[in-house]
Amino acid sequence: MIVAVAVGPKGIGSMADGRALPAYFHRLSVRAQRTWLKSDSIDHFELLPDAATLSLAAALINALPRGAPALIERSAQSLADRICELMAVSTVRVEVRGVRPHNTHGELHGIFYPRGSSGRPGPPLIILWMRTAQRHDVVKPRTFVRTLMHELGHYLDYALLRLDDSFHTTGFFRRESFLVRIVSPNRAASA
Repeated sequence: MIVAVAVGPKGIGSMADGRALPAYFHRLSVRAQRTWLKSDSIDHFELLPDAATLSLAAALINALPRGAPALIERSAQSLADRICELMAVSTVRVEVRGVRPHNTHGELHGIFYPRGSSGRPGPPLIILWMRTAQRHDVVKPRTFVRTLMHELGHYLDYALLRLDDSFHTTGFFRRESFLVRIVSPNRAASA
């Protein structure tokens, strides 16, 4: 797919469909701009979940209210493993931690490390936090699942789409929403 970008007199660009490019786009290298545009052009994955996938998603949703980190981590890992299996990519490690880190800008829900979290290279890692920063409540199941799918989306950008980077493009957020919809236990009822 070829995506046209128009640049006006002040360097402000827009997509062929009229959407404005973010200001940082023009500060990216030409290679990174190509990656950004490719990411933005893809709005879903070729993925048809099976009964096992939906069952694993339901198990994760049911595990969350119990507040047991090890159980939640096993459930999140199983769901991520199944999606990776269906997508024919290597699995990514999922780690669940307690209270979300926070600062004046907000709370961190999850993070993806393409090369591990240590100073030396390691396997890809997703870290998710299961409790809110202020009240230490277990996060709502839909929020937790969306965070898992968001971080898994970053992993799939590298492992499946072979993008050089994983930007927060409109296409990325559409792929995230696609993943959330297809693992939703009430998917069959809304289809």
